[in-house]
Amino acid sequence: EKFFLYVGNAYPHKNLENLIEGFNLSKTNAKLLLVGREDFFYRRLKKKNYKNLVFLHDVSDSDLFYLYSHAVAVVSASLMEGFGLLPLEALGAGSIPVVSNIPSFHEVCDDLAIYFNPKDPKDIAEKLLKATKLKDSERQQIKEKAEVWLKKFSWQKMAKETLGVYESCISL
Repeated sequence: EKFFLYVGNAYPHKNLENLIEGFNLSKTNAKLLLVGREDFFYRRLKKKNYKNLVFLHDVSDSDLFYLYSHAVAVVSASLMEGFGLLPLEALGAGSIPVVSNIPSFHEVCDDLAIYFNPKDPKDIAEKLLKATKLKDSERQQIKEKAEVWLKKFSWQKMAKETLGVYESCISL
């Protein structure tokens, strides 16, 4: 079955209720998979009995990669992020990010994502439908551009830059 994927916690700033409302407005035949540690916020969402939602907890890394790489798109309606790891992971797995129009997501995705207004469920619905209508050639073009784009990001580079910041603080 076709599915959209969200990975992360369900804290209020993640804006999952607008994402779910937008997903339901899209009337797509896909499901929305929500992957994250079960906590108070996920339990609260489950009580609302939304249709076509699947809650997954304790997903292994290999299963998570499978989900990323087989999703119609990886989605996030977050209102704020310090760094956009979710869409970056999506690009790394060959998936299309459909995400909030917030600075951190633009920083990590540039023109490789489909952006929406996270406060507007109708806009979310439109962009989810847009993702379902992408041609294989459009998806392939995004994947090829992502291979080049992702070289800007590495754990090793981040560690070196962080060490440099620490060293400059110590020298003060």
